[in-house]
Amino acid sequence: MNTGIIASRYATALLKLVDETGPSAGSGQSSGEEVVAQARMILDALESMPDLRRAIADFSVPSDKKMSLLEAIVSDNCHPERGDGSLAPELCKFFSLLIRNGRIGDISLVLKSFENQYYESRKIVRGKLTLPAPPDSAAGKLEDRLKDLIEKKTGKTLLLTTEIDESLIGGFVLEVEDRLLDASVSHQLDIIRRQFEEKNRRIV
Repeated sequence: MNTGIIASRYATALLKLVDETGPSAGSGQSSGEEVVAQARMILDALESMPDLRRAIADFSVPSDKKMSLLEAIVSDNCHPERGDGSLAPELCKFFSLLIRNGRIGDISLVLKSFENQYYESRKIVRGKLTLPAPPDSAAGKLEDRLKDLIEKKTGKTLLLTTEIDESLIGGFVLEVEDRLLDASVSHQLDIIRRQFEEKNRRIV
């Protein structure tokens, strides 16, 4: 069976587990936000550390060692406001299932699919705003305007992160899901340059 289909099915199972075991007083369960945040921590770690990724997928590495590695990612990256640094119980249970079924090597595909399904189920779209300098009051107003525009257009909540790219001359670049709005000065200059070159070719 196609690996993508399998990953999607496991992701759906994780989303169902998160929805069914949502937090309640004294439940000891995690919020969906905490689970998806930890899933992102683990994804980032696996993508940036090839040796870790190989160890998780290696059948010769004991199951308890793999769980310890996954738990360490969360404890090393968790901020106090996001929890106590413990791996969410839903993820503990789910990763044990992946290990038992011999699917832990697909963890990155599964978590990416879960992340997409989670935000889709909550009617949330993710965006990244890239600026040439740290945000000031004007940039804050820009974020508010863009957020309002995207939410009205999509009917969904925009989860926006901001990054700095000093190579931008000015303006901004906005990415929302698979769409890109490049309003940077360098991009506008590039458009003008191409138009100028095209006109010169026509003249010649």
